[in-house]
Amino acid sequence: MPGPYTLSGRLLPNNEYPDRYAVTEAILPFVRKELIELVKAGCQEITVDEPSMSCYAYREDTKKFVDLFNRTIEPVVGKCHLSTHLCFGNFKGHPVGYRRIAPMLPDFLDFKVDEVHVEMANREFAEIELIREFAKRMDVAVGIIDVKSYYIESVDDVVDRIKKCLEFISPDKLSVAPDCGLSQTARWAAKKKLINMVEGARKVRGSL
Repeated sequence: MPGPYTLSGRLLPNNEYPDRYAVTEAILPFVRKELIELVKAGCQEITVDEPSMSCYAYREDTKKFVDLFNRTIEPVVGKCHLSTHLCFGNFKGHPVGYRRIAPMLPDFLDFKVDEVHVEMANREFAEIELIREFAKRMDVAVGIIDVKSYYIESVDDVVDRIKKCLEFISPDKLSVAPDCGLSQTARWAAKKKLINMVEGARKVRGSL
């Protein structure tokens, strides 16, 4: 059975899969089955990450994205702590998408997740006020460490960034994290960044 092929990241349509959505529908049952098996195995924390949703929200049907996502996770909703990461990509240490959160709203508020993760540090905390909208429906994990930069955020930097987040949501709704995964960040830098992130969070928590 012929499948989709990619060239430079672009989908080449064929008779079986005429577009990205057809490919997604074909893959959806497999991802759903994996989620079910993870929960059966005892997994209590699952993050489902699909960068296309956030990268293409400005030009695609966001309601369709939400429908696809919610149908994928439906069998495990309420059976584990579910979250999603609204990623703008990290290809060789560089973003790949249109880095705006506003086009995602209000539709992405309908994700059936317990928590949403938003990339902020790499974007100099642009649109930080929008975490307030997400917090009306779910918890929010804010990326306060830039995984694409080799500036090592100090503990004081982390404290200041957390306090900025707390201007818009309450402490019980907030988690802190790196912007994205650290696979593209050198180990020496990643380790220092994470150590300072944890210490900064502890410092703020102790002051509340």
